[in-house]
Amino acid sequence: MAQKLYPSAHILEMFMPYLHDEKRLIEVLKVLIGKDFYRNVELPSFPTAEHRRTVRRILEDNGVTAITFVAPFLNERKMSLCDLDDRRRREVLDYLKMHADYCAESGYMTFGVPSGPYPGDEFHDEAMAAQADTLGQIADYVATLGMKCSIEPLDRYAHKKALIGPMDEVVEWFRPLHEQHPNLYLHWDSAHERLGGLGIFNTLEMAAPFLSQIHLCDCIDDPAHPCFGDLHMDPAEAPDWQTEGFLTPEIGAEIIRRAAAFDPPAGVDRFWISIEVLGHKGDNLWRKERIAREFLTRCWELSGVEMGR
Repeated sequence: MAQKLYPSAHILEMFMPYLHDEKRLIEVLKVLIGKDFYRNVELPSFPTAEHRRTVRRILEDNGVTAITFVAPFLNERKMSLCDLDDRRRREVLDYLKMHADYCAESGYMTFGVPSGPYPGDEFHDEAMAAQADTLGQIADYVATLGMKCSIEPLDRYAHKKALIGPMDEVVEWFRPLHEQHPNLYLHWDSAHERLGGLGIFNTLEMAAPFLSQIHLCDCIDDPAHPCFGDLHMDPAEAPDWQTEGFLTPEIGAEIIRRAAAFDPPAGVDRFWISIEVLGHKGDNLWRKERIAREFLTRCWELSGVEMGR
């Protein structure tokens, strides 16, 4: 195999109701690390300095790495990296830098940012240029803090309607950015790629030269279905592993096999795979974590690929 893959816990998504409850999230972190399964965790940033120090100590004491996705905070403020208003985009960049500082103090490895919304064909080129400029600036900034930066392509036309974007277009746009900012990588998500319509294995191959992480996420791609779209739905469960979506353990296993065969991009020494499932208020959040972990374990078992420890 060309690279070893490691299991990651997407705590931010599974325990989304705790987004602003820093103490509760730290307790979740302790419990999940104590399971001795996950080698990476995906967390929000922590505005409180004392909590940042606590998170860093927990990670270092257990040899676990961490990454973040700042999307929930940007979404709350309706901020976009591809905003066509220069003043607002400067505000976005300042806000990203503040969160990057929090993450660096917490000992995180990667700072993940989202695409902005698609503004329509008329403003496509202008928005792509704006997104590239903001992305390059934040990648350079987090490099000074010792972190990588990643962006996750979404679907443009089906559900999320994001600028970034169809993978064939993304890789052509991203290639010169990666050359100029070598700490900048792509993050591949199975649900977005299923909804994008280019074929999940095709887009996985396209993204491979720039890829640092994968989210296995199920979705329903029938527009007539009431649960259509990228809703971060629960994965299939034992014993029958049935789903109304597309992501069976066999498909997850094939994604793992293909990712393990890729040569990692320069700078990527550990490649993470997690299950993305969204916790809502009122959900049994620990059940979400359990079925996500069981599904990831099943995919790995079927893949025949050794799990990185």
